[in-house]
Amino acid sequence: MTATYTAVIGDHGQANSNSSETFASSSLLLDMGDMGTIGFDQGVGHFGVSTIDDKMPYAYEEIWTYTGASNGLQAAGGCNVLGYSNSYMGANISVELDPGHTDNVTGCTGDGAVTGAGTTNSGYNWALTGSPIDGVNLGIGQGTETIKDDATNNDKLKYSTGFVTYATGPITVGYQRSEASGGSAGTNGKNVDIYGASFSVNENFAISVNQMDTEFDKPSSTNVTEETTGIGASYTMGSASVRILSAETDNLAGASAAKTVEHTEISLLLAF
Repeated sequence: MTATYTAVIGDHGQANSNSSETFASSSLLLDMGDMGTIGFDQGVGHFGVSTIDDKMPYAYEEIWTYTGASNGLQAAGGCNVLGYSNSYMGANISVELDPGHTDNVTGCTGDGAVTGAGTTNSGYNWALTGSPIDGVNLGIGQGTETIKDDATNNDKLKYSTGFVTYATGPITVGYQRSEASGGSAGTNGKNVDIYGASFSVNENFAISVNQMDTEFDKPSSTNVTEETTGIGASYTMGSASVRILSAETDNLAGASAAKTVEHTEISLLLAF
C-alpha cells in the first residue's frame, strides 16, 4: 500500500497577519492496489464529479479557471469528504461522500458553490469513465447536495455531466454537457456546453481552441448565456516548457450588462 499526503498553501502575502497564509486545500490517500484507493479530501478534488468537471483537450489550462466563469458543477470538490476509486474491466469508478460541513470554511467550497455562515451541506457524487474504442474517451457523473439553511429549510442541489473526446493522429476533439438545478430559493439553474480541439504540431508544440457556453436559467427573468472562449499553447524544449493561455468571458455570472473579463497567462516550467 502507498499513502500520499498533499497540502496546498494559499499565500496571501501576509496582508493582515500570519494567519493569512493558510492551507488552501489538502488530502490524504491510501492506495491499496487492486482494492482501489480510499482517501480524505479537503478541497483538492481527487474523487467524484470533480475529476471530470472539464475533460476537454487543452494545450495548457482550462479556459474558465481565472475569468470567474462557471462550469456548472456547483457542488463538486467538497470540503471534508471521503472518497473511493477503483477500476473494473476497463471502467473507472470514483465516488465522493460528503457527510456534512459548514459552507463558510475558506478554501473548501466547490466550483461555483454557494456560501454563507451557518449553512450546512451534505451529499454524494460519482463519476464513471472509460475508453471503449481506441481513441475514444467518455464519462458520466452525477451528484446531489443538500443545503440546510436552518432547522426547517432543506434545499437539494442536483447536478450531472457527460463528456466524450476523440483522438486521431495529432488531433483531439471533445464535447461536454453539464447541468445543475435546485438549491436555495431563487438559485439559477445552469446548462453548460463545452467544446474543444487541440492539435499537436510536433512532439514539442501543441495548440488548442476552446469555448464554453453557460446558460443561466433564471426563475424570475430572461435567461442569459455566459460565453467563454480561449486559446492555449505549449512548447517544450528539453527540461523547459513554456505555456500560454488567453481567455475571455462575456456576461459573467449571467449578467447581460457585466463587463467582459479577459485573462492572459504565461508560464515557464523547469524540470530538474
